[in-house]
Amino acid sequence: MRALLCAGFGVVAMTAAGGVAQAQVSVPKMKIDGGPLGTLDLSGGIDGFFYGYSGAGTNSLFGNGKSVGAEPRVADIKVVKPTGLVQFTIEVKPDDSVYFGIHPSPMTATTFTLGPVYAAYVTLAPTPALSISVGQIYSLEGWESSTDWNNANLIDSSLYYVENSSSRGVSATYTVGKLSATVNYGDGFDSGVFNVVQGLATYSFDANNALSLYGTVNFGRTGPNTFAYGNGTTGIGYPGYNAAYVNSNMAGAYYDYTNGNLNLIPEVQYVYSKVDHKIGLDKFTSNFGAELIANYTFPKTPWSVGGMVNAFSNVGPQAWYLNAHSAGVAVGITPTWQKGHFFVRGEAGLLHLTSIGSGPAFGSNGTGRNQVIGILGAGFVF
Repeated sequence: MRALLCAGFGVVAMTAAGGVAQAQVSVPKMKIDGGPLGTLDLSGGIDGFFYGYSGAGTNSLFGNGKSVGAEPRVADIKVVKPTGLVQFTIEVKPDDSVYFGIHPSPMTATTFTLGPVYAAYVTLAPTPALSISVGQIYSLEGWESSTDWNNANLIDSSLYYVENSSSRGVSATYTVGKLSATVNYGDGFDSGVFNVVQGLATYSFDANNALSLYGTVNFGRTGPNTFAYGNGTTGIGYPGYNAAYVNSNMAGAYYDYTNGNLNLIPEVQYVYSKVDHKIGLDKFTSNFGAELIANYTFPKTPWSVGGMVNAFSNVGPQAWYLNAHSAGVAVGITPTWQKGHFFVRGEAGLLHLTSIGSGPAFGSNGTGRNQVIGILGAGFVF
C-alpha cells in the first residue's frame, strides 16, 4: 500500500519515478560545496493544499468526516553526492498522498522505521555503467512519485496506492547502450523481513521514447506479526497493511513518449497474492490497474496542464484499493502555474465505481457510485 509512499525509480544513474518524463513543476538543483565530500546537489520544497469532496455520510467510505479542509502535503529536502567512486543520497521527507475514496490526512514523519528519513544509501560506482547501493533504497515499482510536484496530477492513482515504497536493502544498476537495468533485494514494505526482489529495466529507443518493465517477487513468507512502515503489525495494525500486501507479487510496464511540449505515459500493473493458509490467505486475490498520464507545457508562459485517466479492478477478498471486489474509473485534470521557485496547482477529479464491491461507497446511505474532488495547492521548490 502506497499511501504516503514513493513511486518507483532506479537507485543510481536513474531519476525519480517519472524522472524520464517532464516534471509538472520545474525543480532546479542547487550546487553546494561539501568540503572534503566535493560538490553536492541540494533540492527540495514544501507545499500544502485546500480540498473539498463529495460523498461523505454516515454510511460512506469516509464516515462523517469533514468534506472540506486544508492540509500540508510534502516537506522535502534531498542531498546527493552524484560523482566519484563513493556516492550517497539522503532524503528527508514527511509527506502524505491524496486519493479518491480516502479522507486526506496530515503529512506524517512516522511512515518508516527510520522516521522521516525517506532514503539514505551509499553507492559504490566503480565504472560509469555499474553502481551498487546499500541502505534505505527507493522502490522500483510504478511511474508516479510520492513528491506531488513531480506528478502530472495532485490526486494519486489506484496503481500507486498498492505499490511498495522505500525499504532497506541493496541495489545494483547496470547500463549498456540504450538499456538500463536495476535489481533490488530488501525488506519489502519496510517490514524487516528480507525476502523481496524488485527489478526495473528501461530501454530508451531515442530521446523521445522509452519503455520500462518492472516487477516484484516475494520469495518467502512475511508473517502476521511483521511491522509494515512503522504503523503496527500486518495482522492487527495499520489498516490495509495486511498479509496480502506484504506477501504480494507485482508486474507492470509504462511507456514514456515525448513530442515537443507534450508528454504521454500509459501504464499497466498487476499485483496478486497466492493462497497461504498459514498467514490467513485462504483465497487468491489480485488487483489490476491501468492509466494514461498526460502533461502539456504551454510555450513561453508559466502555465502547464496535466491529466490522468485510470481504472482498477479487485478480485478476491482483499480490498487492495477501496473495497474488495470493487472496480472503477477515475479522471483528473491539473493546471499548474509556476513563477521561479513558487507554484500554484489545482485539480478537479471524478471517480465512478463500476462495482461497489463488498463495502460501503459514497453518500449518506453508502450506495453512491460517484465522487468528485477539488484541490487547490501551492508550494515553494528549490
